[in-house]
Amino acid sequence: MANHAPWVHVEAPGGVLLRQLDPSDAAGVFATHADPRVYEHDPRETHPDLAHTRAFLAPMLGHWAEHGFGYWTLLVADEAWSDGVVGGVSRDAGRRIAGLGGVQHHTVAGRPVLNTYFRFAVAAQGRGLGGVVLDSVVRFAGDLAPGVDVVVRTRPANAAALRIAERAGFVDEGLEPGDPMMQLLRLPAPGV
Repeated sequence: MANHAPWVHVEAPGGVLLRQLDPSDAAGVFATHADPRVYEHDPRETHPDLAHTRAFLAPMLGHWAEHGFGYWTLLVADEAWSDGVVGGVSRDAGRRIAGLGGVQHHTVAGRPVLNTYFRFAVAAQGRGLGGVVLDSVVRFAGDLAPGVDVVVRTRPANAAALRIAERAGFVDEGLEPGDPMMQLLRLPAPGV
């Protein structure tokens, strides 16, 4: 983690840490993403094994390498999820990997956007982590990709994700053009 930009390592209230994804996070991400309850709205996406998780993380790690930002590993204090896998990066300070969240480059209807992603262990849900991720995304988006809108794409039935996005100021645009399985919420780039 040679990059020292402020979005590489974000300390949030309640001992929450958002930090650059690391290959050593695979076991902790698997512990979250292998739980079918995490994929309630997308059951076929549940991770069957650690090899699947490593393949899932590869393009995310590539995005970090190419662009200097991407989806963060989200870690919580031990008491928030004592069954989770302890983070292996020195600054994790014994915190547990509770999922992923952040933004990456994407396109919607042929236009560049920053796509927001967040998925957390069931035991860590309901603690405002989605809001922490979106607040951080909104704070850094203008520096990461000036003039580019930020979107949340989720299944229409995912009421929790829709509510979190709307609370953060994202506007529900209905079904995503070209992908009627996804609901699209957008936060226009400042000044656009």
